[in-house]
Amino acid sequence: MATVTAKDITRGLRLVAGHWQHVTLCHAVLICGLLLKLTSTPSNLTKRDWGGWGERPQTEQCYKQERTATLLALYLGAFGADHWYARHWILAIFKLLTVGGFGIWAIVDVTLWIVGGYYGTPGCPGGSDREWLY
Repeated sequence: MATVTAKDITRGLRLVAGHWQHVTLCHAVLICGLLLKLTSTPSNLTKRDWGGWGERPQTEQCYKQERTATLLALYLGAFGADHWYARHWILAIFKLLTVGGFGIWAIVDVTLWIVGGYYGTPGCPGGSDREWLY
């Protein structure tokens, strides 16, 4: 083991004492930056309604279709049964080929069907009035 001598300690203290201005300046800049960030107010943000999260099914038929798709996602989601039911053919094929995205996609889809408004079913648009995006 290396021994620390008094000369090494003295040299280290001189180095720190010689650069105290830099250390103080760095601390001041950091504190000013944090204060600026904490005291700034965000711009007027509009409420985002992406994916139709704020919308609920308009009719009883749409509600029943959503609940059916939710149950299919819960019990047969690994095989894409929910997407076959909702006529999302491409999603259903990929979900079937990957066995529900190795289980992860199936769990996420159950959550998305429960929350509602993300996927649409036949005759009931999902994803708000921009259903062509989904």
